[in-house]
Amino acid sequence: MADSRDNNSKQPRVELSIPNQAEAPEDSFLLSPKEVKRWAEQLPVANIGETARQVYKTLATFNRIKIPTLVRAEIIELFREPVRYINTNITKHYLNVGFPLSPKSKKAARLATELCNEIATSYKILFLEQVMGDEKNFNQKLVIVAAQRALQYMKQRMFHNLLIYKDYQQGLWREAHYLYAWASQNHVHHIGVKESSKFLWRRKSVQSIEDVYKDMVLIATTSPYRLTQTQLRLLHDKLQEWDKHTEIGLISDMDNHSAGIFYLNLWSDEPPQKTVSPAQRNDSRYRAFDLNGVLSLAREEYEEAEWESPAHLDQNPNHLSRSLLTSLIRGWNKSLERKFARNNLRHELYAIVGLSNLLHLLEQNMGNAQDDQAEQTDLTGGAAPSSHLTWNDSVFSTLAIASPVNSLSGDSIFAESSSNLASALLGTPMEHEPANLFETMKRDPNAAFSVLTYNESVEGYCLGWKDSYPMKVRVGDILGIRSPNNPEEFSVAVTRWLKDIEDDQLYLGIQVLASSCSPVTLTPGAKASSNRQNQYRCLLLSGSGIDSERQGILTNTRAFELNTIMTMVTEFGEHQIKLTKWVESNNNFIHYYFTYVEEENSRKQAGNPTDDFQDLWNDL
Repeated sequence: MADSRDNNSKQPRVELSIPNQAEAPEDSFLLSPKEVKRWAEQLPVANIGETARQVYKTLATFNRIKIPTLVRAEIIELFREPVRYINTNITKHYLNVGFPLSPKSKKAARLATELCNEIATSYKILFLEQVMGDEKNFNQKLVIVAAQRALQYMKQRMFHNLLIYKDYQQGLWREAHYLYAWASQNHVHHIGVKESSKFLWRRKSVQSIEDVYKDMVLIATTSPYRLTQTQLRLLHDKLQEWDKHTEIGLISDMDNHSAGIFYLNLWSDEPPQKTVSPAQRNDSRYRAFDLNGVLSLAREEYEEAEWESPAHLDQNPNHLSRSLLTSLIRGWNKSLERKFARNNLRHELYAIVGLSNLLHLLEQNMGNAQDDQAEQTDLTGGAAPSSHLTWNDSVFSTLAIASPVNSLSGDSIFAESSSNLASALLGTPMEHEPANLFETMKRDPNAAFSVLTYNESVEGYCLGWKDSYPMKVRVGDILGIRSPNNPEEFSVAVTRWLKDIEDDQLYLGIQVLASSCSPVTLTPGAKASSNRQNQYRCLLLSGSGIDSERQGILTNTRAFELNTIMTMVTEFGEHQIKLTKWVESNNNFIHYYFTYVEEENSRKQAGNPTDDFQDLWNDL
């Protein structure tokens, strides 16, 4: 594995873990490929839970008994289609359901990873029997297929784990590095392995050991904890297209530019890193992973891509958005570094999840304040001011706002999937589990609830998010945050990353977009429209920290054209504005910068030059 030029050239241990194996019972049907095939054909596939239970238990037994090598090689191929079918059906229990996951969803996700792990284990057993066994029985074709298939299922196991924002499994990268290093050292890493004829939809698919290894490395370079589940799945589908445009080699041979280079320690249990020390550059245990070819493809795709928005995936379900490509290009060009230092402070905040929920809460607070003022006016005999806007939910009842249960957009209030795994496998539903989406929200679906910070910086917080919290959250969700000392003022934040580290809670990284906000409506055109269909609920941002000079709005209803005149109605009156920049968007919100038309006109009348670089100053 190591180069002879290196001082650390001793051979590494075989870094593949397999369970202990006992003698197989004489009457075990797992000793006969024909019997296993008959068993697989009789699985009750209409009952996913029972099928999953039988396949998992049988596969686990199969890996823990001694079976002749060629018999094992034939049988393990029979398990692949049932495992694919099961995982395809149970992923709905933990996709687009919000976090933290319910106990049932966590168990479903763990089952998917364990099924992939058991298949990978079967191929690792085959690999080790060839590599460590008698040379007279060595089968070169079998050992290459076993290594490639083992990597395939290790990649799938890693991917299912990333979908629920868990860290890489212990030993995953050590084993992946070992298999690639073995194949590279023996010059078999480029040999393609065809899919089985049973996989009709992928019969023409051919991948080498290096191709699969590159796929694993590529997905790890995308900062997966900062991506939504939908984005992760889109990237997963792009891997086989992109891996052909990457290279792996010695650092001295490939490290000719800083952008698009990651580093791999083939003797470690670490994912790819963006930086190495000078000493590591000359260590032949390290490799450079060059993805500048993929960077070029991403830049080309960026030119034709659309910004992600609440309606984006409905229009382009298989295309990468500009939002995602921007994140990838930045992460591949240079390592992500923290702009501001963290302070380890634990204090209480109040939070509410979802732009619609935050709007409703602000409107409710505004209505209560106006009621109090009206009551006070009645007591004093005065008249209520007419300049205040009275918010009425019925005004917006006909708007096409994304439903919170729509997995492609909307806010993060999620229903549990109605399909249950068999009780024998994943347990029976608890009596206290809600029968519908809103049962857990009965206390007040729009009330803020207490959360704890773990640290904070100038731009945001790291929060602990517990199972007991009444709302669930996803990457890209809008949060309203307020201090207990200031119940009337909400900051606006966006969830940048999730990580599931502990069983009872996960960690959120949130960035504060604005220190205060207020609800407004927008109407396209120079005048406010009385037509309810033309009124759009938005959130006006102010006091945006380092970008405090920029005025912004958030919406989750529709995308507006830039540089068109719009009328913004606030509680204090009407203003004409012009949207100047599409700042950011995802499936939950769109963030714009805008200017007031009256201010722009007054500058022109005063003869002040137009500042064409307004959007540049804070980015320099």
